Amino acid sequence: MISDWLIERGLHPAGFETLIHGFCDRLAEAGVPLSRVYVSIRTLHPTIAAFDILWRPGDKIQTSLFNHEMAGAFAWGKSPFYHMLETNVPTMRRSLANPEAPLEFSVLEELRNQGLIDYFASVIKFDVANIKYHPTGMASSWATNRPEGFTDEHLDILNRLLPRLALSLNVGLARQIAVNMLDTYVGHESGQRILAGDIQPGKMDVLPAVIWLADLRSFTAVSDTMPHDKIGDMLNAYFECMVEPVQARGGQVLKFLGDGLLATFDTNANKSDGLCSQALSAAADSIERVRALNKERQAADWPAMELDIALHLGDVLYGNVGAGDRLDFTVIGPAVNEASRIEALCTPLGHNILTSEAFAKAATTCSARLVSAGRHSLRGVAGDQELFTMVGLDAERSTPGARPVPPQPRTG
Repeated sequence: MISDWLIERGLHPAGFETLIHGFCDRLAEAGVPLSRVYVSIRTLHPTIAAFDILWRPGDKIQTSLFNHEMAGAFAWGKSPFYHMLETNVPTMRRSLANPEAPLEFSVLEELRNQGLIDYFASVIKFDVANIKYHPTGMASSWATNRPEGFTDEHLDILNRLLPRLALSLNVGLARQIAVNMLDTYVGHESGQRILAGDIQPGKMDVLPAVIWLADLRSFTAVSDTMPHDKIGDMLNAYFECMVEPVQARGGQVLKFLGDGLLATFDTNANKSDGLCSQALSAAADSIERVRALNKERQAADWPAMELDIALHLGDVLYGNVGAGDRLDFTVIGPAVNEASRIEALCTPLGHNILTSEAFAKAATTCSARLVSAGRHSLRGVAGDQELFTMVGLDAERSTPGARPVPPQPRTG
């Protein structure tokens, strides 16, 4: 029975496309004359509001994403689902058989022009993990080209099985939302380890890693000159310049540190040189993106900030730190502290990128891109250490070593 199959799919989720495909195929085999099925499910994600699945018999299933900006689009406001949600109507049926009959929704006219005869829509609301402030659910439409349209029996089958389909989708959606949130707030790799049960307090693994630590200069001074409602957007724009280059080259963003960012590139003795090269390229890319952003901001008469990045190679402790039932999955250890001390020297030395001696020695294929910045003492670290910077990077700055001066706030 289809009901039993849906229960089994709920207990062992296999993906929304697989679930919809299997459900529609079984309905067709049971005699429900389906020509087109459309299912939309709202999720919880920073950029994706919902995802849509389109099924047609014999065709490959199609999936598309519906971002938050689309929520205010004209097409959505004129859709049957929007009308049903606004009027709190759970189902809607429209005959498409008469080519002359007026239809209040443009999508119905499109379906009629495609030869479809009957249209049935359903909206089933549900909560995921008791998140009452973010209601979600399943909106679906079912159309046929059968000359007589759907029978009462066909609609009875749909009305009986759709809540069961929604329940199976709800189970999978809860897991997807958990994955989305963990990826968003702790990073993909850390999120996967947490979901796998790696949540014991104090459990730490020792890993060799490239530590990538970035910080924006003059953030406090700049933020003091800006409207409070603009500071978040400003930070997001700068973080975009850092996150994409890191992730594109295999790095993991672990956390945002106010106006800074901590990332790592996991490594071992066999591939440290390659990852050092990727980390250095990510740093250079980030600097270039920040400079381009600064030109845009200065042209708009907004204050700009320079970016400082420290790169270090060493062993880190990777795992759970915290107290009680409030933990943070992060990296700690002397190597992380050393990277922080190196980053603090970027401004006084007038460099946007500084690397440790250990990083420079490992990055053998990058030797032509690095030049010594001299030997320096690091606060809390025994002995002086030679630091390195990128060749030619600082020459592109208009005022090497100087902090940008934010303009005075306007009063009229």
